[in-house]
Amino acid sequence: MFSVLGKCVSRTWPLLLVLWLSALVVLHQMAPNWHEVAEDGEFGFLPKDSPSLKGEELFRKGWDQPLAGNVVIVVRRESAEQGLLDSDKRFIEDELKPRLEKIALEEAEGLQPQERQKRDIQLTAGGEEEPAASDLRPITVRTYTDRSVGKLLESDDKKASLVLLELPTEFLDGRNGKLIKRVESLIARDGELQAKDLVPRGLDLALSGSATVGRDMLLAATESSKNTEKWTVILVLLLLVTLYRAPLIAAIPLITVAVATEISLKLLAILAQYKIIGLFEGIEVFVKVLCYGSGVDYCLFLVARYREELEEGAGFDEAVANSLTKVGHALVASAGTVICGIGMMVFAEFGKFRQAGVAISLGLTIVLIASLTFTPSLLRLSRRWAFWPRIAGESPARTAGWVSATSLWTRFLERNWGQLIWNSVSEMVRRRPGTVLVTSTLIMLPFAWVGVQFHSHLSYGLLSELPRDTASVIGAAAVADHFAPGMTGPMTVLLYSPNSNFLNEDDLELSDDSKDLMNKLTDQLRERRERLQIADVRSLLFPYGGALTGIAKGESAKSDSDSGVVQASGGGLAQRLKDRIEKQRTLNHYVSSHENWKGKVLRLDLVMEEDPFARNSIAQFESIRNSIQAAVPASMEVHAIGPTANIRDLKVVTDRDQITIDVLVLTAVLVILLVLLRRVTISLYLIVSVFFSYLVTLGFTFTVFWMLDPSGFGGLDWKVPVYLFTILIAVGEDYNIFLMTRIDEEQRIHGPTAGVISALRKTGSIISSCGIIMAGTFCSLLAGSLVGLHQLGFALAAGVLLDTFVVRPILVPSFLVLLHNGRFNSLRQLFAMDSDILAVPAEIPAQPEVGGE
Repeated sequence: MFSVLGKCVSRTWPLLLVLWLSALVVLHQMAPNWHEVAEDGEFGFLPKDSPSLKGEELFRKGWDQPLAGNVVIVVRRESAEQGLLDSDKRFIEDELKPRLEKIALEEAEGLQPQERQKRDIQLTAGGEEEPAASDLRPITVRTYTDRSVGKLLESDDKKASLVLLELPTEFLDGRNGKLIKRVESLIARDGELQAKDLVPRGLDLALSGSATVGRDMLLAATESSKNTEKWTVILVLLLLVTLYRAPLIAAIPLITVAVATEISLKLLAILAQYKIIGLFEGIEVFVKVLCYGSGVDYCLFLVARYREELEEGAGFDEAVANSLTKVGHALVASAGTVICGIGMMVFAEFGKFRQAGVAISLGLTIVLIASLTFTPSLLRLSRRWAFWPRIAGESPARTAGWVSATSLWTRFLERNWGQLIWNSVSEMVRRRPGTVLVTSTLIMLPFAWVGVQFHSHLSYGLLSELPRDTASVIGAAAVADHFAPGMTGPMTVLLYSPNSNFLNEDDLELSDDSKDLMNKLTDQLRERRERLQIADVRSLLFPYGGALTGIAKGESAKSDSDSGVVQASGGGLAQRLKDRIEKQRTLNHYVSSHENWKGKVLRLDLVMEEDPFARNSIAQFESIRNSIQAAVPASMEVHAIGPTANIRDLKVVTDRDQITIDVLVLTAVLVILLVLLRRVTISLYLIVSVFFSYLVTLGFTFTVFWMLDPSGFGGLDWKVPVYLFTILIAVGEDYNIFLMTRIDEEQRIHGPTAGVISALRKTGSIISSCGIIMAGTFCSLLAGSLVGLHQLGFALAAGVLLDTFVVRPILVPSFLVLLHNGRFNSLRQLFAMDSDILAVPAEIPAQPEVGGE
């Protein structure tokens, strides 16, 4: 098969070049803008039956609006003992609020349907149609004077007041960005208010809110994508030039991968446009990094074999054909391992994992095809210039090249120091395989233990992913100084009674049974307040909070048992009318009022002591939900919504996905190894060795990032273990397959043990070069600003280097030498399927004088 491919490429290489470049141009013209087809957000990728999504659907039906994000402006004065001054409050009402309302109005009026929503109709969790963007409710601005929630926006120490912008979109919606940017420009130190000297001296303004966190996350992801793409190309180019010292040899793999990756991204965008696949914002980072890292490796293995053919005297056409014939099967097997391994992510429940499995696998497939056709075509086009300035003729071995062979520098370069190192390593493995194997394992064992102990110690916090100088992080700290940290993202609990109504017959008040239930529930939460870490509870009985102390905040009167609503004292027709309006508004806020759902859903808002995005908030969420469920009748459904509920579901789903993906990836890779090698013992050992290196890498990464910030480290980002495991297992076996195919070739000539050592010597330089380039590619993830990408980039780079310089050259060859020397006969008898050649070990061939590359 590959001999036919080699002959075909050597004869039709000009046509292949034209076809690849034409495909690039055509797809570039056809493909839509990436951001038009890629979806943003995070929790929308959860399974449709996730509890938080069901709760959000119930809220939308009961109140005819989504539970959306918010922007919070923290207005505070730290210097004055009495807190905010009268002039500060006048500034909020007379200057800040009108300008925010103007911005909100302009944003609402300026949004066109195509800008408001990427699709006219979105499907909700239940599969029903959601109102189009034009029907979204307006942006609401609330301050301390607001009759519904104003009292909640003032801090107990009187030093801070919140200005709340309630948005019609979820907090991770990309459409919030423009509005937040305008608000940020308004309140910045060099913004409009400061420029007009409207801010009272000593007053500080900070930006917070869930939508601000979402905006900063999306900006950081976009910036990370751009920086990663730029540094991927720069790092790969620098490493290629440094390692090979030949411009065209460095350029050929880079051109191949750049063309193939761009074609992959354009094809993915077209498929997403026609709803064949889904894409999320940020997936292009993973596609580019994996395609560049793996694609350059495939190209370099082909180039290395091409050079060997030239050194043996083959012509250019013959060298291209022979190279594909001899390494084509190894490239396909290695790439197939990576593609199948990463492709197992399509069985995940979390939508982003599934989409990553499809997109990365498609990209790697196109890169593999390009390395088998486009790369040899470029080599054939460049002829002798490919190795310039090292050679001038067809055979690199026949000339010293364009550099003087008598210079000291040339003689230094001609000493292939990398090859000398691998000769020494192979000799050490041959002489003392047991010592090398045991010593290496013992050195790595402590990190593997850390990986096992802390593999589930993960961070799901969005704020922890952002740099500390980000607006939302600074704003969250400002809120925490004066309010409960959970103030910006309360946990909303919905009590749903399908067969009864929470209101009395005239639908104006809570029924007696509902009041009893609410009092019972409030008492239980009050008793467990410290254990559950609840700062405040707001309900129809205590609409302004204070339920945990039994006193409504800011009110002089107690709860009216007849109405179930806190009422202010006073008389007169105007006051009674005002009280009635406030009562109705409060009732509509806490009890569902939309059509057939009227009175069937009751709402409670819980403010937590923990930040809603903190890892500990997940554990508290579970305790609270269980406590409420135990306090209500069995026939009543309890739903919880809000950021913490979403994060909790994210944790549950991704924990299940971790197990599913781990099992499927290991199984798929093991099957591929068994088919390729037909040796059970060796295949199992290759799986165990790479899995061990994953645990070591995970533990090492955890240790490094903990040491960098012992007090602030909340665990590795939740995405790290899944992507690290999938990529590391697949790529690690990729290198092992390259080694094993060469071992099989060398063993047929030199015998079992000598063949292992000879293969290690001959592949050491090329595999280590590929490993360094792959690690350098992953290091480009460090160029972004998201902590999660930093951790993932570091972990992937460390894992690849560990596989390249420890697992592949030490753990695997040492085991094979011991196996072929008869040290592990019991294993061989246990797995009788092995078909190892037990020939008498031949003498290891003498190594020729090591020259330049």
